[in-house]
Amino acid sequence: MKLLIICSHPKDPRKRPGPFDRQFDSAWVDRFIKHLRNERDFCTGCGDRCLHCRDWRVKDFSNDIAGIIRLPSLLPVLLDKQYNYLPDKLPPHDILIAIQIHEEILIDLPEYSAEAGGRAIIAPVEAPEWVSRWAKGKLIENAEKCGLEVSVPKPFCDLKPGEGDVIDAFIEHFQIGKPQFEVASLDGRIARAFARISAPCGNSHYVAHSLQGCPVNDNLQFEVSHYWHSFPCTASMKQDSELGDTILHRGGQIHMECFCKAAGIKDNPVDTKKSGA
Repeated sequence: MKLLIICSHPKDPRKRPGPFDRQFDSAWVDRFIKHLRNERDFCTGCGDRCLHCRDWRVKDFSNDIAGIIRLPSLLPVLLDKQYNYLPDKLPPHDILIAIQIHEEILIDLPEYSAEAGGRAIIAPVEAPEWVSRWAKGKLIENAEKCGLEVSVPKPFCDLKPGEGDVIDAFIEHFQIGKPQFEVASLDGRIARAFARISAPCGNSHYVAHSLQGCPVNDNLQFEVSHYWHSFPCTASMKQDSELGDTILHRGGQIHMECFCKAAGIKDNPVDTKKSGA
C-alpha cells in the first residue's frame, strides 16, 4: 500500500503574512513523517533513560511512502489558479494524506488522486482552522464523485475502522489511527503494554511504554493523561465548535478511554483539562 503526503514547506521566518495571506506550518506533518519512518531520534520523552523501545515497537514504513509534495507555506487567502501549485500528475498511490493545506487546493485533490490511481483521501484536522465545515463537505462531495473513500478525522487519532475497506486496510497496514492497546497485568500492576494501533504522531507508543509497572486502578486514567501530555500532543488548544471542546483535549480523552478499556478499567470520565490533557 502506497501513501502520498501533501503538506506545506516549513515556515520561512523571513516572510510575514500580509493582511490577505494565510500561513501554513509543517510542524505536525513532520512529526507524522518521522513516526512513519521510525527515525531513531524522533521520541525524546525518556531523555537520558531512553532504551530506544521504538526499535522493537514501531515499524519503518519509509518504502511505503510514494512521495511527499510540499506546497508554499505562505499563500493568498483566495487563489486564482490553485492547480499551479500541484504537479500535472500525482505519483501513483493508494492513499492520499492532505495535512494543513489551502482549502481551495484540498477540495480539488480527489480528481488528481483518482487520475493517479488513488483509492482514498484522509484529511486530518488538528486545529479548527485546518478544514472548515464548507471545505469538509466539498471534499467529501468531490471524493464521492470520483469514487474515492474519504475521512476527515478530528483529531487524526480518532480515525476509526468502518469508513471504508481501503481506509480500514490503511489503519491495519500502517498501524495508525484511533489507538488500540494490548495490556497484560500481574499482581495488580501493568506487566506489559503495547500499542497495536498508535496515534499517527506516535504518542501511543510512548504512553504504553511509560505505563509499564503502574498500578491497575482508578488512578490509571490520570497516569495515561500525564504521559500522553509529556510526549506531548501538539493539537490545538483553540475551542472547536464542532467538538464543543479543544481538539487537544479530545486527543487526551481518546487515549485515556482506549488504554483504560484495554487495562480493564471501567469507564470513569474525568476532566482532562484538570488532569493536564
